[in-house]
Amino acid sequence: MIPEPDSAPVFLSSADLSAKMHGCLLGGALGDAAASGSRSASGTSISADTQLALYSLDGLLEAIEWANEGVGADETACVWLAYLRWMRGQGLPLPEAGPSPLPRPIDSEPLLRCEGTNDGGTVDPDVLSALATGEMGTRQRPLNTSVNTPAALVRSAPFGLLPYVETETVYKLALDAASLTHGHPSARHSAAVFASTVHGLLAPGATLHSAAEAALARARDNGMPELADRLQPVLTDDDAAAAAAGSASRALTAEDALMLGLLAALAVEAATYAAAENTGLSAATAAAVQQAAAAGGSPAAVVAGSLLGTRFGTLPEADLEALRERSVIEKLAAGFVAATVAP
Repeated sequence: MIPEPDSAPVFLSSADLSAKMHGCLLGGALGDAAASGSRSASGTSISADTQLALYSLDGLLEAIEWANEGVGADETACVWLAYLRWMRGQGLPLPEAGPSPLPRPIDSEPLLRCEGTNDGGTVDPDVLSALATGEMGTRQRPLNTSVNTPAALVRSAPFGLLPYVETETVYKLALDAASLTHGHPSARHSAAVFASTVHGLLAPGATLHSAAEAALARARDNGMPELADRLQPVLTDDDAAAAAAGSASRALTAEDALMLGLLAALAVEAATYAAAENTGLSAATAAAVQQAAAAGGSPAAVVAGSLLGTRFGTLPEADLEALRERSVIEKLAAGFVAATVAP
């Protein structure tokens, strides 16, 4: 049904949407590169986590391209096939029980293959074990239901970059994609909250605080009030409670990484409001990414970088220049913009 004029949704301009999409992808990559320790004389490099985020983007792009041609496609199936293509690019055998997906342009990018990156092999082993089954996990039958690591979280920002769709659709897409490898409820819903927060930032006038608040409300509506309650202290300035995430001897969970990255990003937004200007944002973003990395490693840094890149789009140029995969990410972002953003 076509909405009435007074209820028609309002979208950002094409230029603003493009800037937010580029900022999200580049910001997440900077967070990953800053925390993963993958450095050489030629610069910093992303890890397998960001490679998989880029393949999440390409899986969505394939589904959109099919739709633009009038052919229906299962978005989650396209994302699953994208992950299998990534797996093949790392020199790993595809599961005998699974499909052999046709190659796409991203597969020929040398910096996203095993020989082109310093750290691409350090992927979460649960991702590999799930992909190796040849089985496509679903929201109803997720794989690795006992695994709550941040691996699904850190590849989920691209789902939030879909413009002109309801945030509930984004939430469900992120849930489905997480179910391919990480079926634990907190892992799946943390990924969905992250993607929904990114999506909220595509709306005119949105703040990180308002987008995150809405994403937590959506988690409650989707049957995860305990996750929303755990993350709520970050939005109520309870720094002591939030900073405790991941401080115990237990391994970092998905919600820990989300909490720590969100905490670092919100501090930048609050400081910007206090200063009543956007000067020094690139330095503040770099500092926030480092703070998140120190607290929660690469996953928290990816969250902080992705959110700040989407919110402000002002990233440290020196770090961007050092990022080996910058041109690849910019090219992939441009392709996604061209397919999704109205001219």
